[in-house]
Amino acid sequence: MIVRNPNYMLLSGVSNDYDYWDGSVFPEWAGIKLMRYFPGQIKGSGVEPHYHDGDEIWLFISGRGKVWLDGQSFEITPNTAVYTPMGVVHRFQAFTDFDNLAIVTRLERQKRDLQLLEKENGPPVPTVPGFVVRGDQNDGPFPDRGSRSPLSELRLIALQAGDGIGEGTLSCHEYWVVAEGTCDLCVEGFSVELSPGDAAVLRAGSTRQLRSTENACLVVARE
Repeated sequence: MIVRNPNYMLLSGVSNDYDYWDGSVFPEWAGIKLMRYFPGQIKGSGVEPHYHDGDEIWLFISGRGKVWLDGQSFEITPNTAVYTPMGVVHRFQAFTDFDNLAIVTRLERQKRDLQLLEKENGPPVPTVPGFVVRGDQNDGPFPDRGSRSPLSELRLIALQAGDGIGEGTLSCHEYWVVAEGTCDLCVEGFSVELSPGDAAVLRAGSTRQLRSTENACLVVARE
């Protein structure tokens, strides 16, 4: 399912339906170009040190592990946000099973939609340092998003059955992904039920209201 409107886009199955660096899915007004939800990742999973021709932002929804940004290590716990700007060499290793969500921006420079390795692709050209927000401290906007991060916020929100997020006019673009449970979204008068893996891309100036129909865990990203 893809529902397109000048002020929003609704997608189902962002866990598997779209190429990771595909820049044609999200609307041009969005500051990010794709979200991918990766549920059910197994203990021991990880990636070798690499960099990209675009920015990447992760949210670890569950699990534990370690991430390295330009050689500096950080612990991964649930709700940990990791920002890896273009040119930052990064890798991670999972110590448990885990779920995570990845967000990418438009490709720049040579626009290579790859994991770039120094030994094969040459050394990266830095932009700005990356950062990590610990899960137990990730409860609002990033303390310092810096000069490049496309997002001011990326975190988990848990809702009990019947709880909601009140209707309001958005002051910035918002992005939602359902990790667990279901919820009803009303945006610009259009109502839809969102299930795990479904996403909503909402433009600044639009109105939205969310209500959980059962206990739910949602990812919210804001520009």
